[in-house]
Amino acid sequence: MKLVPAAFSAALAAAALALVPANLLAAVTKIACVGDSITYGYLIPTRTADNYPKILGELLGPDFEVKNFGNPGKTCGDYPSQRAGKRWYGDNTEHAEATAWQADIYIGNLGINDTGAWWNEKLFTEGYERLIKDWRGNRKNIPVFIWTKLAPDFRGPEGTATFPGNVFAPDFSFPKTDNGSAARRPTAEKLLAGTAKKLKLIPVDAFSPLAAHPEMMLADGLHPNAAGARRIAEFTFAALLSANLPKIKIEQKTPKIAPSKDGKKVMLKNAGEAALLLDGAKISAGGNAEFAFENATVIPPKGTLIIALGAEADQKDPARPLASAKIKKAAGVKFVPAKKK
Repeated sequence: MKLVPAAFSAALAAAALALVPANLLAAVTKIACVGDSITYGYLIPTRTADNYPKILGELLGPDFEVKNFGNPGKTCGDYPSQRAGKRWYGDNTEHAEATAWQADIYIGNLGINDTGAWWNEKLFTEGYERLIKDWRGNRKNIPVFIWTKLAPDFRGPEGTATFPGNVFAPDFSFPKTDNGSAARRPTAEKLLAGTAKKLKLIPVDAFSPLAAHPEMMLADGLHPNAAGARRIAEFTFAALLSANLPKIKIEQKTPKIAPSKDGKKVMLKNAGEAALLLDGAKISAGGNAEFAFENATVIPPKGTLIIALGAEADQKDPARPLASAKIKKAAGVKFVPAKKK
């Protein structure tokens, strides 16, 4: 059959479309990371590659677009004494751009910079609610995640265990003053939890995964380094998957399990284009010889996770090398997926 030019063009277009991968035809899920210097990646020498939103996008894979709208020094609250410097996040281009982008999901890290001398509970809460209202616009059910437990502050007098404070000397010693921030933090976190409940936001604990890791902080004691940014991306990835949102559908395939040559380690390999969250899964050698994954344990795309066997005790913090006490040898070890909720 001879095709007329119009029909021929249509046939070519259809053929070309058939060659495009399905994931490129579907609309990507847009995630806006809004916040202060921690979102921005302030002081990280390799900031462009190692800010947490960039790493989060890599973990989520090609079906997602993650943008960094961080701006150092910004606050939840619109404080009169700070207006000349546009300290309120809402007075800055990043807020306007994040709002105009109309993301499918927003992730907010704000609140640490509010705990300075300008602190005001009413303005703190009102300011954050205004920001969230702008992000959602007319889309009232857009998911918004916010940090209700703020990232650690390692500053303060040596030996003072507050958020978590300067308790890692002599190996790690941070600035000996926190500018009064620690005293206001409990109230700030209480208000953040209240805002999350009131506006039906999804709370995120940014403190627990980092508090025991001074090695993940820069010398100022407040900003994460590249390793800290990766850890933030990992627990954010875990929070996104655990929320069971319609827009977050990432197939969690079973990783390939392989023993090391000496049989003293087990390797889990992820061949996919998106990360795997292992929380709730385990490896088992039968009976009580099991090792369960928790604490936002993530295998990055094309990555490998190693678990040492025959340790003195289980080590389940994925920011440190994982180790199982009950499983002694790699022979016969199987991967047991997490039970579906």
